[in-house]
Amino acid sequence: MLKLYGFHVSNYFNMVKLALLEKGFEFEEIRTYPSQEPQFLNMSPMGKVPCLEAREGCLTETSVILEFLEDVIPEVPLLPADPFARAKVRELMKVCELYIELPSRRLYNGVFYGGNNSQQTIDEVRPLVERGLKALAKLAHFNPYLAGKEFSYADIVAYHTFGAVERTMQVVYGWNVMDEVPGLRGWRETVASRPIVHQLDSTIADERQSFFSKQSGE
Repeated sequence: MLKLYGFHVSNYFNMVKLALLEKGFEFEEIRTYPSQEPQFLNMSPMGKVPCLEAREGCLTETSVILEFLEDVIPEVPLLPADPFARAKVRELMKVCELYIELPSRRLYNGVFYGGNNSQQTIDEVRPLVERGLKALAKLAHFNPYLAGKEFSYADIVAYHTFGAVERTMQVVYGWNVMDEVPGLRGWRETVASRPIVHQLDSTIADERQSFFSKQSGE
């Protein structure tokens, strides 16, 4: 049986968990936090989560894990069969990761972890996210999913990207980022209505509330 290491505050952990659930894998979930302990580094060389343990060994990096899951159970596809369509899904995934989530992450310390964001960082991040959103608007179909009629890895990655990004942009800028791209809010509601997504969201909300309460000393 597969073993998934991580915790629900990690949006990348949640991406992998949702893929496992959507594809119908049996897996054991092991709550694990990023660590530089030698034992964990043997599994995850950068000490990051998520980490997936299979019969053959361990895998890290979310996109790598998702590709592995697709290869193991292609009968429940989360990538299209057509090579070009598959590449377009991967393109959407990369835009969300590199040009929306990654710049937003620079502000997470001041939003979620009780730290402070410098004015320079605040000034730099919004234009980067705006560019990422413009790219997403050009690529997404919202018909009803990002890449078209079928739910895909693009939806999984984007859904768990915007959970943290929306909160961050609202706190730092008072910016309703979900209204920036026509169709984006409706798309998220469509994804959230999927039974497996709804069930996972409840689990994520409970664990995050507990985690951030401890972080703030409540």
